[in-house]
Amino acid sequence: MPLQRLHLKNFRLFQDKIFTFSDGINLILGENGSGKTTVLESLNVLLTGNSFRAKETKECIHSDKEFYNVSAKGIIKGKNLSLFIENSHNKRLFSKRMLDELPVKKEELYFLQVVLAKNLKMIDGEPDIRREFFNDLMFHVKPEIKQLNNAYQKVLKQRNRSLKNKLSSSEVALWSKELAVLGLKLSLEQYNFFKVFKEHTLESMEKNIANGSFDYLDKLSLTFSKGWERSKKLEESLLESLDRDMALGYTSKGPHRMDFTFTVENKKASSNLSRGQIKILILLVFLSSKSLLEDLVDTEILLMIDDLGSELDLNNLTSIVMKILESENQVILTGIEGEEMHKSLKKMTNFTQINI
Repeated sequence: MPLQRLHLKNFRLFQDKIFTFSDGINLILGENGSGKTTVLESLNVLLTGNSFRAKETKECIHSDKEFYNVSAKGIIKGKNLSLFIENSHNKRLFSKRMLDELPVKKEELYFLQVVLAKNLKMIDGEPDIRREFFNDLMFHVKPEIKQLNNAYQKVLKQRNRSLKNKLSSSEVALWSKELAVLGLKLSLEQYNFFKVFKEHTLESMEKNIANGSFDYLDKLSLTFSKGWERSKKLEESLLESLDRDMALGYTSKGPHRMDFTFTVENKKASSNLSRGQIKILILLVFLSSKSLLEDLVDTEILLMIDDLGSELDLNNLTSIVMKILESENQVILTGIEGEEMHKSLKKMTNFTQINI
């Protein structure tokens, strides 16, 4: 069983609250403003050291308190897990993660997937949302690519600084040459992982459609954009875009601009699907990526989905709930109490309901 017990003390609106989770599906129900998303946020801070709602985790301290702490217990691969974080107005974030009473790095624990409102724009929103999702998967499967990406980002930062400071073309060219070498290697790794991601995603969608669900996703496909002109070498593209980059003050071409697009019947999914259908597609992609990770790496996965029922009618909500029930990993969902959600709950038998 993964996470079993979560204790929040002075974390946002919770002054002293304990939550108990099962190893399957956990559904947190409550009204708007009751703290459902805060529970997910606390787990995100606990497992990663970052909040998805604030730049500074100190902002999570209860309004009239001086500190917060969050702790959790569970089991990973038969070993006892103990997690603790604490933050205060006058100290830095302190964290302690133990597995069988031995220190463990956060990267060695869960692969955490969080589906928030911003992720629901993954299909039709800014490329940064898709890149973040893609990179999280890729770096977890192949940590060496993250090292390559870090090296690329360092050189990119130097080139951007040169552009912003209006240095000479010859000085910028030095950084351009180094960026092109690293960028070509990074782009090749991105494309190779994209092919695996695409194949796995489409196979998963075909199985869902064959089972009689989500037929509006028939003829779904994905296309890859490497971040510069397909017919040109990166060094050539950087040279040709130099004047534009000088005016912009940053590098406009390269694998840091990589993107991918979902299409249905050769049209962008964003223009071919309803808002509810787009949400279903995004949730299915996250569920598919869970099985992708299970196939490629030995890892514990924790999926958290905020406000599951928004923008979904009863049929779509029931269909996606049934897919989530097939998951063999721990899942934590939040939802607003209401008629549609309660009708869908009748389809759920093996889950734990937590009312706030």
